[in-house]
Amino acid sequence: MEEIRTVRSMAQTGFGRRFPQRESTAVELLATNLRRLRLAKGWSQDQLAAALEVEQGVISLIENRRSNPTVLMLEAIAGALGVQLADLFEAKPTPRSRGQVERAGGRPE
Repeated sequence: MEEIRTVRSMAQTGFGRRFPQRESTAVELLATNLRRLRLAKGWSQDQLAAALEVEQGVISLIENRRSNPTVLMLEAIAGALGVQLADLFEAKPTPRSRGQVERAGGRPE
């Protein structure tokens, strides 16, 4: 509940006015990876929220790109999901980046 109040007070004080109003790559990666990792564990938003002792709405806000959680919250999320903090921000590798080497002429090795 405290996290929701913090998000609301930041919005009310105009905290975001100093920053561009475009979508952040980090926010996008966090939202996508959080949902993917949570579902891979077989957890609902309610189950993750219970593990973190927060309201389900906090998880929903993060997954819907409407909240920027603190580093402490991110560490708690990573711990609950059993992953490293960096995993929450990892870009999904493309098939080419999974080890396929391309020669200068564009031919795969």
